[in-house]
Amino acid sequence: MSAESAAGSACLPGMSRALLVALALTLGGCALFPLKESDCVGVDWRGRGYADGYAGHPQQFLRLQQECRRFNVEVNEAEYFAGWKDGYDEWYRLIGSIDRRR
Repeated sequence: MSAESAAGSACLPGMSRALLVALALTLGGCALFPLKESDCVGVDWRGRGYADGYAGHPQQFLRLQQECRRFNVEVNEAEYFAGWKDGYDEWYRLIGSIDRRR
């Protein structure tokens, strides 16, 4: 084994740990801030999906569905995903235009 590959494999466990910690903090962030009833009742699900997609966020449908169930609110899946797709497409076009300017 060369010195370079030995050095590279020695760094891998530390990098893996750092990645796992970052992932845990990211996923745990949602649990730290549970939704309120006002986040579920009377929501325009297409608009909420659009906002999530336009901000570049991953789809939040499963979280919304789980959290809003506590308030007896059903999330309209078709509306949310249609809005998210439109917002994400817009976000992707904007990011693409920024990349092309470089």
